[in-house]
Amino acid sequence: MKRLIGIFIVFLLIFISVKVTFAQPIQDKKFEFSTSATMWNIKFEGAVEATTIFNVLLRIGFFAYKGIEIEPEVLLTIPEDGDGTGIHVLANVSYNLKASDKTILFFLGGYGFGNSSPIYRIAWDADESITALNFGAGIKYLVSNSAAIRLEYRHTRYSDEDGDHFRTDNNIYLGVSIFF
Repeated sequence: MKRLIGIFIVFLLIFISVKVTFAQPIQDKKFEFSTSATMWNIKFEGAVEATTIFNVLLRIGFFAYKGIEIEPEVLLTIPEDGDGTGIHVLANVSYNLKASDKTILFFLGGYGFGNSSPIYRIAWDADESITALNFGAGIKYLVSNSAAIRLEYRHTRYSDEDGDHFRTDNNIYLGVSIFF
């Protein structure tokens, strides 16, 4: 846990130290708060009930320079029964490209640490340090000058404490963004 807090503090200091510029995809907006979610529903052969997992991404982005956004995020994995909730802290850098008056395309990449990876009913290996490398792309549709609906694809590669890759996920997230 100390390692996660240390990583979060480093990312926060980097976030704060970046110089503000005004050439942004959203005029006069320097920050973006967004949340996205995905839900898994899994039923194994012969099982009586299905299991549901809800993944929530919480992030605050900072438009650093001409569409480049520093976007630290927290990924929460919340199983249906509440046992084994997992947390992952990721540092992403994204490039936002205004495609039209109401459409922004974005591409992102990032790296992070956590106590687990989301799988089936639980946050898998909730007592182990897990790293994640992720890449993705998406679209933000502006509903006003201060809000957007976002849809994104995320490819995440998980590794264990020894650096051995053990799983790759491909997820689609749906969410909202607020610009300020």
